[in-house]
Amino acid sequence: MKKFLLSIALAAVSAFAISAPKTHDGFFLNGTMGFGYSGFEEEVEKGLATLECKGFAYEGSFKIGGAVTQNVILHATIGLNVLFPDLEGKERGYSGSQKIAHDGFNIFMLGGGLTYFFPSESNIYVSASVGLTDISITFDGNDYDLTDLDNGIGFNITVGKEWWMNDELGLGVALSYTHNSADGNVKKYKVEASSNTFAIVASLTFN
Repeated sequence: MKKFLLSIALAAVSAFAISAPKTHDGFFLNGTMGFGYSGFEEEVEKGLATLECKGFAYEGSFKIGGAVTQNVILHATIGLNVLFPDLEGKERGYSGSQKIAHDGFNIFMLGGGLTYFFPSESNIYVSASVGLTDISITFDGNDYDLTDLDNGIGFNITVGKEWWMNDELGLGVALSYTHNSADGNVKKYKVEASSNTFAIVASLTFN
């Protein structure tokens, strides 16, 4: 991961060279934010218990890097998903479920990826990133890990379209899909957790 991030840094530095207007061939800076639907599930092995959270979610990302060739961007990626609905807990042997309120439910991803702009005036792009995931749930002002989850793996795929605002700045809209997963343990039992988020985001790119 360190070598990959160093490669991104070198690409970003070299990309400060003079670039042509309204082209994707230099330093790259991108941010997105929007809202969508997210589903999270955490399951203890042998079906002993499950935790679920489904509904409204916020998604944001930040990317920085540079063009390795025209229209192909190598970048570091920071991603954030914030889930708003309460958790719902179920235990084996009980027919009902229990609502578990939280003060904050955040899924953070740090990694890198590639963005490709199609070589036409449409300014349509596709972006893919992968990285390490951290799942954080806060109760009553204190961070509390329900099942001692380890860092996991996440990825994001985004497809969007932007319109040039000037020679270097593009503003647009995109469809985003993010998946995160992590394993952990509760007592002597293995736990598996995963989330999927579909969102519509606004995108702003300096390139």
